[in-house]
Formats: sequence, structure tokens, C-alpha cells
Amino acid sequence: MSTAGQKAYDKIRDAILSGELAPGRHLTEADLAKSVGVSRTPVRDALLRLSTEGLVEMQRNHGATVRSFSERDIFEIFELRATLESFSAKWAAKNISEDALRELEELARKMETMPRPRTRRQLRAFAQLNTRFHQYIVDASASKLLDGLLTQLIEMPLMDLKEGSWQSQVNFDKTNKQHREIIEALRSRSQEWSASAMYAHVISTRPPQASDQE
Repeated sequence: MSTAGQKAYDKIRDAILSGELAPGRHLTEADLAKSVGVSRTPVRDALLRLSTEGLVEMQRNHGATVRSFSERDIFEIFELRATLESFSAKWAAKNISEDALRELEELARKMETMPRPRTRRQLRAFAQLNTRFHQYIVDASASKLLDGLLTQLIEMPLMDLKEGSWQSQVNFDKTNKQHREIIEALRSRSQEWSASAMYAHVISTRPPQASDQE
């Protein structure tokens, strides 16, 4: 990809993940080219790349839109994350450095000392710290395959898609305690404990399907 194409890709991807470009938003090459500061060709290349990553939907004669995730999509994403992240935690327990453990503790401390997220901005700030926490563990697993599979799942803008349900259902105190347990498990170098703690943590933050609430 050209330098201009990479610039367009980075800018558009960041806007989608931050929620600036909301799910269902129609994307026009001309408008994006103007906002990014490049021609339409790099924007077109960037949109094609984002479509292969599942963040943009391309339809003949209708152009591009930011992908909207169904309830089932989100349920399946969390199932996949829980399974794959449990592997990343298992392997990270063998490889994680003291510096990485200290960074995880600092991220956990920042999340613990934040006011309970109530506004969109606060919720997004918590989500960004949480994403960094999980990505550190994926990095510590030293698995390029897991990194490739998980980075996209971890960064998907699920907080924006299910913001209302997350605000009412996620127990932030429990989430913070689970982060501490994961750190303790990693520090102990217990692969089984690290894997089970991570699996339980991810599944506990999964929004329920409508059928679960009946």
C-alpha cells in the first residue's frame, strides 16, 4: 500500500474504532479524501482493505458503509475472544517480562482509580485502557498467529455498538478485580490459572442475547 493509502487507512480505521464514524454510516470517497487530505484512489484502497478486516461493508451500486454488528455477531465475537485470549494468557504466563507485568499493574491502577464511567467519553476512556491491557497480554504470548487473530477482535468498536447495555450491565468493580486476578496468575507463571482467569473475565463482559433475557 502506498504512503497515501496507509495514511487513509489509518485515519479511517481510527475514526471507525473511536466511533467518530458510527455503524451504518455511509462512506463517500470524495468526503473521506477531503478529510484525510489525499486523492480518492488511496481512499478506495483503504476502504477495500478495511472491508477485508470486517470494519467496512462494500456493496455494488451502494458504495461503502461502516459495518453494523448484529446481536449474534457480538455474541460470537466474545465467544471467539474468550477462547483465543485464554490461549494468549496461557502462553503469556511463560513469556511475560517483569516490565510488562508492571505495565499491566499500572493500567489496572488507572482503571481502578477512574470514576465509574457514566458519559460516552468516560466509557471510551475506560475501554481504551482495557484494550491496552488485553493487547499487552497478547503481545506477551509471543505468538504472531494469535496477535493477527486477536488484535482486530479486541479493537472492534463493541463499546459503541452496545453502549447502553454495557453501561447498565458491566460491573466495573468486578472487571477491575478480574484484571488483578489475571495479573496475579501471570506473575505466578501458572498457565492453567492464567487461561481460566482470562476466559472467565472475557465471558463475564459479554452482552447477553435477547433469548438469554426471556
